[in-house]
Amino acid sequence: MPHEDEPAKRNVALVERMYELFNTGDLSLLKEEVFAADLVWTLPGRNPVGGVKQGPDEVIAFFGGLVNSGIKVDIVRIDAWGDDTVVEVHRGYGESRGATLDALNCTHYRIRDGRIAEVQVYMSDQYAADNFFWAAYDLAPIPDRWAK
Repeated sequence: MPHEDEPAKRNVALVERMYELFNTGDLSLLKEEVFAADLVWTLPGRNPVGGVKQGPDEVIAFFGGLVNSGIKVDIVRIDAWGDDTVVEVHRGYGESRGATLDALNCTHYRIRDGRIAEVQVYMSDQYAADNFFWAAYDLAPIPDRWAK
């Protein structure tokens, strides 16, 4: 008979695997092994990376942008909450063009069929995150700034 916390352990291991693949830069395996095809990832904020990302390709592009920003992420705590949810607290920190970010954030993962399907990030210092990400990225020059 399976132990009752096996799904919870598998889900925590899945989120840990996501961090492992992110940190080693193996983003193609994220799509193949970790993310659901209809993944929705929400990051709050009024900054160039804030908002909803739809699908693994948008999330992987978002991850690439995070790497380019110079942000570092250290997991503080990760644990399961029931059979389909993982919650983790991480420290996000970095410096870009005089803007400093050093904040604890919470991320809520919904797991479906062994894949990460929904993610909601909660920021502890939204103003610092917005300032950091605006400093980290240049806007395209006008008129190239507006998509057609």
